[in-house]
Amino acid sequence: MKYTTITTLAALLLGIAGAFAQSAYTKPSGFVTHTLKAGQFNLIGLTLHAPVTVSGAFETVDGTTLTDSDVNFGTSLTAGKTYILEITAATDTSLNGTIQEVTVWDGNTITTPQNLVTDGLVVGDQYQLRAAKTLQGIFGANNEAGLKEGASGTADLVWIPDGSGGFDKYYYSPAQSFPVVVAEGWKLLSGADAPEVPIFFADAFFVQRRGATDLDLVITGSIVTTSVSVAVPNNFTFISSLFPVGSTLANSGLGGSLLHGFAGTADLLWLPKDDASGYDIYYYHPGSTFPQVVEAGWKLVGGDVNVDQATTILKSGMIIQRRAATGFNVPVTPPSSYSGL
Repeated sequence: MKYTTITTLAALLLGIAGAFAQSAYTKPSGFVTHTLKAGQFNLIGLTLHAPVTVSGAFETVDGTTLTDSDVNFGTSLTAGKTYILEITAATDTSLNGTIQEVTVWDGNTITTPQNLVTDGLVVGDQYQLRAAKTLQGIFGANNEAGLKEGASGTADLVWIPDGSGGFDKYYYSPAQSFPVVVAEGWKLLSGADAPEVPIFFADAFFVQRRGATDLDLVITGSIVTTSVSVAVPNNFTFISSLFPVGSTLANSGLGGSLLHGFAGTADLLWLPKDDASGYDIYYYHPGSTFPQVVEAGWKLVGGDVNVDQATTILKSGMIIQRRAATGFNVPVTPPSSYSGL
């Protein structure tokens, strides 16, 4: 899908190394415009995010309970919302960029779903928290984005990963009084009212466009400027490229983490075509001398192995097909030009 990006605090992002204007702002914000192609499944990743709500350093780390006595999370965070914890500066630098969903807090403590202490988190490690974007926030509580409304079989559908390898599906229904009364609003595919639906920081999601025309979707937010560690279990994982412009196969860092090999053995990275009609599929070749000489690097499945694909631009939403038997965490790095923001 095609998109354009403008930042309001750092002038225009041109999507090439060194293209960021000099600015005193460290966390620029702006918007991206995604074109949702009619009659297609449009894969979208969040590349702009909610601003940081809280940041600090942990003074106690005890299993899944993390404490910062300088912050009252009870008053700083909003009840009922989901927040994304990012580890920004850890003693064990391999933890930097680790993210967790946080829905439980009390006073000076937050509770994480996983025990980061066993991964090396220690007292003094620094963090930040930002609210997760939501279905209603992205498309509008009253469908201000203009998705096609209707019943579950006719409306545009938003497919959001459920964390278990499947998707929860949502649509916007107009009010109805016959043959049954239906209140206007966001619904699950079953027709039940959808509560405020968080979309995880690093997830990509589908918009199944049933409308007859293309639709521009504008998403606003802040730019993340540091690496993020994304959990990739086996099979297929739908992830965001995380950064609005400038990310390529080469500078994303994915080549250093995904399983190398040949087209039939390596981890695969699926990038949607601009018209949302299918995917270009890439893998990292380790290099070989027999039966032919092949330079190590990114290759296109079905393409000439002697053509380097390193400069291929990432799309906002991507799919990682994990060929290894076990999952892992893959760091996604920003372009070097983000370091000055």
